[in-house]
Amino acid sequence: MMFREVQRGCSRINRRDFLFGTAAAAAASAFGRLAPAQNTATAAKLDRISLLTNDFNGLLPEIWDRNHQPAPLAINMMDLPEQVADRLHLHHLEVCSFNLLSMDADYIGEFKERMRKARSKVVDLIVELDPPATAYRGYISACSPNPEIRAHAIEQTKKWIDIAAALGSPSIMPDQGVQYLPADLTPAIAGLKALVDYGKPKGVAVILEPRGERLDQLVQLIRGSGAYSNPQIATTAGLRLLYPLARTVQHVSLRSNLAMAIPLSKKLGFKGWFSIETDGGADAWGQVQKVIDQLVEYL
Repeated sequence: MMFREVQRGCSRINRRDFLFGTAAAAAASAFGRLAPAQNTATAAKLDRISLLTNDFNGLLPEIWDRNHQPAPLAINMMDLPEQVADRLHLHHLEVCSFNLLSMDADYIGEFKERMRKARSKVVDLIVELDPPATAYRGYISACSPNPEIRAHAIEQTKKWIDIAAALGSPSIMPDQGVQYLPADLTPAIAGLKALVDYGKPKGVAVILEPRGERLDQLVQLIRGSGAYSNPQIATTAGLRLLYPLARTVQHVSLRSNLAMAIPLSKKLGFKGWFSIETDGGADAWGQVQKVIDQLVEYL
């Protein structure tokens, strides 16, 4: 009797354990199927995200005068693709020309190889031609009202288009020098069109971002030259105007209204990359991660 009692008790325990184990196995299997799906969905979202190399301002050297090399800083440009891939799981970079410390073919070739090893892609090349005294102002621009400056800027920008093509970048973004734009935009449009025509057979488009001019001026420059937009603007009306003209990247930050912009981008068919722009500094990685988190939430 005692053996049978024990046997029956063991049978009850075994059945209970079996049922519990079966349920746990089913849950684990379901979770196992769900986790790859979630990972795939997240990976697809991350594949739409890029960042500007200038997000590491203060950590990554910049060169505004190519006759003088800057001092090394915390991050080496050649190491950046792998660091971004490892720390942020991003494989797209929007490269600023002043972070490329040389225009020589060997240097560009090495950076391209570093990008390849990180399984990463350049999605845009931001071109700044100004010396330190007028940095970010676009004084030297293909849109300059001064014919000599305009011609010089066109020739210099063509060199960057060649570099963009070598790196596989689908676009460049020059500075249209808003504060120097003439009332008659005809020369500015002609200068941009020269760049567009030069880049087209190389697979490199020209894009422009709002830099303080009226949107109707920006649209006139874009449509007149055959360029595209970087719809970096926080208003619904502005995005409705610029998304249809966008092709490669849109700059976004914590100041962007992503809850409004992302659904609108889908509605208006924007298929490019959301490129993160931050203020850099000591917490550069943390700032970028905050924008990534918001983008993943809304994409």
